[in-house]
Amino acid sequence: MEHSNTAETSGSSREHKDQLNNNNNNNNNNNNNNGYIYPSEIHIVAPPVQFRRFGNAAALGLITFGICTFQESMMQAGMSVGYGHGYGTMTGQSIAVAGIAQLLAGLWQLANGDTFEGAAFTSFGASWLAKGLGHVPGTGVLAYQQGESPETVRKQQGIVGLAWSIWVLILLAGNVKSHIANIVMFGTLNLQLDFSCAGAWLDHERLTKAGGWFGFFCGLSAMYNAAAILLNEENFWFNLPVGNWYAPKSLKHDGDEEGLYDV
Repeated sequence: MEHSNTAETSGSSREHKDQLNNNNNNNNNNNNNNGYIYPSEIHIVAPPVQFRRFGNAAALGLITFGICTFQESMMQAGMSVGYGHGYGTMTGQSIAVAGIAQLLAGLWQLANGDTFEGAAFTSFGASWLAKGLGHVPGTGVLAYQQGESPETVRKQQGIVGLAWSIWVLILLAGNVKSHIANIVMFGTLNLQLDFSCAGAWLDHERLTKAGGWFGFFCGLSAMYNAAAILLNEENFWFNLPVGNWYAPKSLKHDGDEEGLYDV
């Protein structure tokens, strides 16, 4: 009997110690959590719409890009002013409209948590800004090109166009699940850069003009995308169609087939 009582006493003592240890561990965890946040518990997310400091700048980025692309492409294709003429008139708009305004739109989208549009608008805004500043006397760009042979200048332009064509191809791949209006815009932009690059590299006027025509339709599609954001049922008679063709599986209704859906 004494042996059994001793065993029961020791067993209850161990249970009591285990309970105290568990309580102490819980208290320590609570104290640690109150004073320190573990890195695994930190989640960086975009702020909710109602708490964002900036509005949606996508329409601003699209319209500034579309207007300047539309104008420059008309000159590149030889519409009205003749092939290869009129680029000097784009200097101011390249700096202020497609450059600074589009660059700011990209930064606003990054602040809103939209990495894709932020990267697109910021990169193209910086490109247009560099293009405009390059035509300003005193920057050294024009004087540098005047010292080069025409063939060297053409191939330099071709290399620049090739690099941007690769970047636009990446953006196009990131839009394959977007609406058709976006796909058309990035698709025609990629074709513009491809044909312009080939035309500059090979000194082929028809290829360069073809690139101008693709850029012309790219500018129109960019302006249409901006209009689709600004014009809706709240301030217009209807929403402009953009051609939503893809829906995630979570939005798929019962009985729908795999592939294309209308949303």
